[in-house]
Amino acid sequence: MEHLRVLKEEVEIMEEEESPEAHKNVVLSNPTPPTSDVLGAMRPLIGKLDMLLLRDAPQKCCSKRIKDRMRLLKDDVQKISSYLDELLELEDPPPMAMCWMNEARDLSYDMEDYVDSLLFVPPEDPSLFANNIKATRSLRKWSSRVKTSQTQVISAETLSEFRKYVQEAIQRHQRYNLHSCRTLRRRFVLHGPMVLPRPYEETTDIVIDGRMNEFINSLATDGDQQLKVLSVLGSACIGKTTLARVLYNRLRKQYNCRAFIRVSKKPDTKKIFCDMLSQLKRQHPPQHCREIDLVHDIKQYLQDKRYLIIIDDVWAASVWDTINHVFPKGNHGSRIITTTQIEDVALTCCCYQSEYVFEMKYLDDDHSRKLFFNRLFCSERDCPEQFKDVLNEIVETCDGLPLATVSIASVLASQPVMSIDLLTYIHRSLSSCFSALERTRQALNLSFNSLPQYLKTCLLYLSMYPEGYTILKDDLVKQWVAEGLIYTTEGQDIGKVAESYLDQLLGRRFIQPICVNYNNEVLSCAVHGMVHDLIAHKSAEENFIVAIDYSQKNVPLSQKVRRLSLLFGNAKYAKTPANITKAQVRSLGFFGLLESMPCITEFKLLRVLNLQLFGHAGDDDGPVDLTGISEMFQLRYMKIAAGCLSVWREYASCRIFT
Repeated sequence: MEHLRVLKEEVEIMEEEESPEAHKNVVLSNPTPPTSDVLGAMRPLIGKLDMLLLRDAPQKCCSKRIKDRMRLLKDDVQKISSYLDELLELEDPPPMAMCWMNEARDLSYDMEDYVDSLLFVPPEDPSLFANNIKATRSLRKWSSRVKTSQTQVISAETLSEFRKYVQEAIQRHQRYNLHSCRTLRRRFVLHGPMVLPRPYEETTDIVIDGRMNEFINSLATDGDQQLKVLSVLGSACIGKTTLARVLYNRLRKQYNCRAFIRVSKKPDTKKIFCDMLSQLKRQHPPQHCREIDLVHDIKQYLQDKRYLIIIDDVWAASVWDTINHVFPKGNHGSRIITTTQIEDVALTCCCYQSEYVFEMKYLDDDHSRKLFFNRLFCSERDCPEQFKDVLNEIVETCDGLPLATVSIASVLASQPVMSIDLLTYIHRSLSSCFSALERTRQALNLSFNSLPQYLKTCLLYLSMYPEGYTILKDDLVKQWVAEGLIYTTEGQDIGKVAESYLDQLLGRRFIQPICVNYNNEVLSCAVHGMVHDLIAHKSAEENFIVAIDYSQKNVPLSQKVRRLSLLFGNAKYAKTPANITKAQVRSLGFFGLLESMPCITEFKLLRVLNLQLFGHAGDDDGPVDLTGISEMFQLRYMKIAAGCLSVWREYASCRIFT
């Protein structure tokens, strides 16, 4: 593999989770426009065609005929890109338009794959791309040609064939009369600077009312030394996690050790115990650990200590029964607090002692208005008189739900100019929903639709992760960069720009901070369950990301899979659906046991590889051989988290190029 050249792209190789401070990187500016969920690779493709035209490599751009055809292809790609831009502005594109956009987007990825093979395959081995890809569409016809000699890497016939596909797409656009869509309602997009949001601490102070404060104070002053389990019960989006976080922050200093654990609908108990032990001991569990070892270590560590444990978002009594076994009984004044939407689960956690269940209520009118107006104007007094009536009506339609209230306030705070028409539109949109839950979904949908395209794409990328997953900020930022989702101008640091995207999504409350350092810098984050449902649905709808859990044997696919997330957890016999063509996948996220991991070397076009290996199903702790990763010539980011596995050290010396 000596001929492989290394470009200045960062590759992460990790055997276990590291602290965010350990991630120090220098990232170069991105010279091409970003990839997006709607436009696909159209904009980067135009820039890369320019790179081919300007490149000083006569052996690959050897004739005027080839350059002329490349220019014609570029002109047609620009035309189809402009059509996509027009449809992108529509609030609700018709089904025919959505179908055409999907086809155009898919074509852009095929063309970019080909162009990348010309730009990035080393001249010493021009057949590498053709030998390793399962060709599709026109790729089938040109793959045999590029094997023969370097002078045929760029083929006039191949360019003509791609141009034919692009022209057919342009003709379909005209045949479907998609130009007439210009008359449809356009979505409103925020172009002005966003009003800086109030810190999370101030927002939570508003949400916490007198009744909640009494509950917190009763825990703080409770002198009973017996272990107690309490449960916070309430519907979705009512503020259970916010209350639990306030409890945790206010009471943590009273306890020897503590942990805040997120569970979610499909919990991975081994990961839960790993997270718990690492928070309690402030160090990662040893390698080769089994679940039974984790349980034993937690019991031993907590045996003579006063501890505080928050178990957030418990969905089943059986999950609580599994987790509860690790907590030793004692007379040290320890407290365990769970949050749940299900009354029977809350009672089960508290051994059916209803006095230990705190039932959340909707925000009253005063707290709702304070939360809304403080986010929008810093105080209700600063609200312009002409908007007060309609804004108060909007607050009422949010039904005292904090997430809906903050989401709509964030939309309005991001508007450069506020108008009665906009406020009336938002009020009508919320009023058309019958239940409080539907109104929250609609509020989130309105907030999502108002995002600029670059933020939408970055937010949708989070559906690569399981619901409730805690994501390190540095990992997420580097994945966005490697995917080509960040656009910078000359002189800008692409890493800083990516961090600013994250800050904007945090400010709009789409992403929740989990770990914050003493400088108020977010180190890790997560996505609210309802937000995750929203972005997972939209990602699947646009074929941006295909996420598959262990229960899915086959996936109905009308398009090719470009970004694949395998959420297998501890399922022993989960398999990647057979109808997925691995050679087309650009990003792979795997969360599961080693036995269920697909053959990584079949993913020849990977740009991002994120392996979260949970160990073996049995006692086999043999090393994992991943040396085949060196064959992935497009790879720009890699992370292997294998805290409970050993990995062949040889892969660390693999030379990866892009």
